[in-house]
Amino acid sequence: MALRSKLPWHGLFFLSGACGLACQVVWTRWFALGLGHEMTAVLAVVGAFFGGLALGAWAVDGPVSRSHRPGVWYGRLCIGIGLWGAATAWLIPWVNEVALGWTGLLPSPLREWTIAFGLPFVTLLPATAAMGATLPAVERCTSALPGAGGSVATLYAANTLGAVVGTLAAAFLVLPTLGLRLGLLVFVALNLATGVAALILARGAGLGAESGVKGPRAATSPEVSGARARRPSRRRLEVTATPIQGAELGPVRLGITAFCAGALGIGYEVVGVRVLSQVLEGTVYTFAATLAVYLLGTSLGAWWYPRLARGRAARTLLAWLLAGLSLACLLGVWMLRLASVLYAGVRQAGLDSGAGVWFGEVTMAALVFAPPTVFMGAVFSLVAATARGPEGGVGRVLGLNTLGGALAPWCFGVCLLPVVGAKWTLALLALAYLALLPQAARGLEWVAALAVMGALTLPADLRFVPLIPGEYLAAYRAGIMGSAAVIGDARGQRALRVDGRFGMGGTASAFAERRQALIPLLLHPQPRRALFLGVGTGITFGAAAADPGLAAEGVELMPEIVQVMPLFDGFNARTNWGARLRLVVADARRFARVETNRYDVIVAELFHPARDGAGTLYTREHFAAVRERLAPGGLFCQWLPLYQLDEGTLRVIVRTFLTVFPQGQGYWLRFNLDTPVLGLVGTLTPRHYPADWFPARAGSGAWREAVRAADLSDAPQLFGCLAADADGLRRFARGAALNTDVRQVVTFGAPRFFDEAHLTSYGRLFALLDRATPDPTGLFVPGPDGEALARRVKKFIAARDTYLHGLRAQAEGDLPRGLAAFLESAGISEDFSTGYAQCLALAVQESRRHPAAARALLERLAELQPDRPVARELLDRLFK
Repeated sequence: MALRSKLPWHGLFFLSGACGLACQVVWTRWFALGLGHEMTAVLAVVGAFFGGLALGAWAVDGPVSRSHRPGVWYGRLCIGIGLWGAATAWLIPWVNEVALGWTGLLPSPLREWTIAFGLPFVTLLPATAAMGATLPAVERCTSALPGAGGSVATLYAANTLGAVVGTLAAAFLVLPTLGLRLGLLVFVALNLATGVAALILARGAGLGAESGVKGPRAATSPEVSGARARRPSRRRLEVTATPIQGAELGPVRLGITAFCAGALGIGYEVVGVRVLSQVLEGTVYTFAATLAVYLLGTSLGAWWYPRLARGRAARTLLAWLLAGLSLACLLGVWMLRLASVLYAGVRQAGLDSGAGVWFGEVTMAALVFAPPTVFMGAVFSLVAATARGPEGGVGRVLGLNTLGGALAPWCFGVCLLPVVGAKWTLALLALAYLALLPQAARGLEWVAALAVMGALTLPADLRFVPLIPGEYLAAYRAGIMGSAAVIGDARGQRALRVDGRFGMGGTASAFAERRQALIPLLLHPQPRRALFLGVGTGITFGAAAADPGLAAEGVELMPEIVQVMPLFDGFNARTNWGARLRLVVADARRFARVETNRYDVIVAELFHPARDGAGTLYTREHFAAVRERLAPGGLFCQWLPLYQLDEGTLRVIVRTFLTVFPQGQGYWLRFNLDTPVLGLVGTLTPRHYPADWFPARAGSGAWREAVRAADLSDAPQLFGCLAADADGLRRFARGAALNTDVRQVVTFGAPRFFDEAHLTSYGRLFALLDRATPDPTGLFVPGPDGEALARRVKKFIAARDTYLHGLRAQAEGDLPRGLAAFLESAGISEDFSTGYAQCLALAVQESRRHPAAARALLERLAELQPDRPVARELLDRLFK
């Protein structure tokens, strides 16, 4: 009896859904490595996946409906998915190489979209077409079994529920553990097992042999369902498997509804996710949470439909569902407007831990997507159940629905969103459902009026840029890639934020941003050409303009950032760029692979490691591509924000870097605890500097002044930034995993930073400091002068590290210990003036509250460094 039950088929179709969505997640991430992370490319891959589903569902609908063996069809389709899915594990890397060559460096939008859609579409077509054909095949299997009423809806519910499980399993378990290739092979193996199980089940149920049922059979009564030995003729088949009357909805009407519902539903998802990106964390787990909620709502809607459909006419029910869907979308838009406040509240309730972050993201996704997707699932189930007939129908409806979904990313995400904005795009999507209402849909005029009123009274905009008192929004640009905001304050400072919350530098950090360019440029004896991966405010990139002999190119992914860059003109020296500095809007990974020029210095900006996509900028393959772009004697510097990393992720990045640059070194950007930054510096060959090298390299004129302004006026100040030599970095990273394109450890591991709420901003700094004390002797050409300079630098480093320990003591409330460290630092090295300056600042601060202590401090400073008159002058002024 179990073989004649629908339950096993629903179980198998559940597994199909899990494997299908998991494979989609893997394929999308894998293709992004070659096609780039521009939103047009990402959306094109999604469209290609849906396009394959559409083609398969449409093409197979008729043949499988006329087949005597629908169970064999389903089993073989699953096996085909598994076999071709396994092949893509080796095919996709090759296709990515082809895509890089065809796309080129600066493709037109049409060329980029065509390649980003066409190559994945063709590559995945055997698998995606088979996936699209599975619903009509398995539906024919269950319709020939007892109790088949509502089988389309329940199968669709089981499949999308499986997709939820597949999405979460891929993101949280399989891909972090196994990587892309092995993870994909796990899912395709499960697909193969599903296919074999389906063949066995079909034979046992009489759905896989010639002696079995030769056509679809709708069991609408006990008499019919019990007649297993008889083959029903086509004239005796019921047209629908649901208890509603669907004859009043013709095939054209059903097809239009299916197509538009697919387009509007995916359009709502694309634009809704784009708006939520301004509020949520933007990690790989954010995407998984949002997609899982969307699919779960669809599954619940499909499960709800058979219960809703009993005794109701299809036309009337469709009208009410579409009206409810329109209102639900508008409700979701209102939830988007409250997203920032609601998300902050949910996170606080979750104690702001990693679990709290993910719970907050799931909650926000549910508020925005759950109500509309429940209606979406019910609408598709109604259309599919009503369209079903002896010659098929379910596959054609699914094909049209997924075809609409394939076109939606381009129509709404690429074309409409940048023109009318998120608010009106979502409003038009919601109102468009009303245009699908069947004619003479009585009693719904008030719904239409309410929807129009709701659309007209939506919030003024859907941009989220948190401001504190005294701040104002100086500029805002939103587009396909995201949003860029410039925040001003009463002090005249300006800061750049991406997607409302990710800080990308500003005028207050101009000193540090200039050093990001100057340190690596100074470490090269005579750079003539430089490349900057990531531009942001342009302050780092603009600092290169001070070197008169240097030509530079800057690569920025987001055109919106380039649009607001003029607001930082007073700091990024943009007016001095001229022809020597060129800005390119492109994906940094693709630029490094496609560009043929070679560079003396390549500088990679601070990339937030936890943001989805940024982790691929720390892979072995990307570092190797950058190495290929270096000219002989070239130098690469990758800056790392230690305050946004946990120690495990930092060790992974360091070890991966050392596999490509075995002689790599670490340099501190500056000496602070709030936002410590480490630069990994790699060269093609070991470099040794002559003792008299720095004065010649620092030059004269504007370049010399820029170097001095960045506190890099002599060799100890430059080489005193050395944080670790190659041996020290190896000790620190020993035992860490490698971050590769197919094993993206950083992408899945960096969000763990949210799990470690106890972490300080400076914990990784001292973890490296304690295990990687550098020896600067190897930096310089052997000889008396080189040894003398090495001794000065060594003292500078000792004073610097003592000073940093003093800052930690001060931050942890132990001011006496901190003060003792600052004094000790001032006595170790005359070249290191920061500890001396810190003591002066503390003396002034304490001169009123504790004058005796302040006086003793200044006297001690004057003794430690008698050649510096500042302490004695301050002592005389404060204590006359």
